[in-house]
Amino acid sequence: MQLAERMAHRAIGSTYPNPPVGVIIVKDKTIIARGWTQSSGSPHAEVHAINQVRNKTELEGASIYTTLEPCSHVGKNPPCVDKIIKYKFAKVFISEIDKNTLVKGKSIKKLRKRKIKVIVKNFSNQTRHINKVFFNSINNNLPYVTLKIASSADGKIATRLKESKWITNSISRQHGHMLRAKNDCMLVGKGTIMEDNPSLDCRLSGLESLSPDLFILDSSLMVPNNYKIFTKFSRNVFVFYSDGRNLPKLNKKNIKFIKVSKKGSELSIKEILNKISNLGYMRILVEGGSHLSSSLIKNNYVNEIQWFRASKIIGKGGVDAVSDMGISNMKSTKNFVLRETKNYENDILNVYRKE
Repeated sequence: MQLAERMAHRAIGSTYPNPPVGVIIVKDKTIIARGWTQSSGSPHAEVHAINQVRNKTELEGASIYTTLEPCSHVGKNPPCVDKIIKYKFAKVFISEIDKNTLVKGKSIKKLRKRKIKVIVKNFSNQTRHINKVFFNSINNNLPYVTLKIASSADGKIATRLKESKWITNSISRQHGHMLRAKNDCMLVGKGTIMEDNPSLDCRLSGLESLSPDLFILDSSLMVPNNYKIFTKFSRNVFVFYSDGRNLPKLNKKNIKFIKVSKKGSELSIKEILNKISNLGYMRILVEGGSHLSSSLIKNNYVNEIQWFRASKIIGKGGVDAVSDMGISNMKSTKNFVLRETKNYENDILNVYRKE
């Protein structure tokens, strides 16, 4: 199961709208195959592992270990449980029952009906965390939101002249690119685009193809059509807007405009997250400014914060990482749990999660 969990980790960020699942097949105490959910969710992890075995007669009497209950319904892929039955596996070890109502124990019943032994045992908090992201997307129509912040030691993301290049060091920035590769999509405000004209891609060698799709909050459609995000890439770019003026004519199929309502003077964050989830995206990396960060935190939509702090001091007048949230007493503060700390030379990464 430890190995199956590692396989699931390989798939994170590339499987939407399917969950990242890891699988190990064992015969006579020997691992004969490993599998994980493939790009865009096809094939599923069980089938990917089965396909590694050339002589399918070896599968008879084997055991399969999986981080999530195999699917039992027909979607983009046929039911994985039917493959397990077809090749006469003897045992199926499942780390967690699928809470998707289309599955939710149905595969287990089907396997046991065919006299295949099924053992369900929650293996680790990490596996549960991976699956929880999928369950939240399917059942609550909300993606898992990771907020990335790169600040000075005193919590500033830019100087008073809005200079921010570079606050953190190259190692921290490499980790930031890995976060892009590990998320289905990114969410940014128009200010981030307008100030820097960034590419917002993954620049790690060999992982360039994992640059995430992009969602931009641009209420009045202010971002120029010739900026890099519109011209440099073929990935999907979605622009959320609210006013009724004519949409730009970009003649590119990968760029789409989505109209959303306003809540007060801002675009409705809940509606935006629901629409992103409806499109099948489960993991969002937010690299916005202080206003977007505070809005997401204030409305309890942030699940995880990856906060990089450099050893620099900017002081008064610098741009705060999180803007005013209207908190006047300690009872109103938003509490996160510190889960991990890493040192990157003079930078520190703290990983917080909402429990």
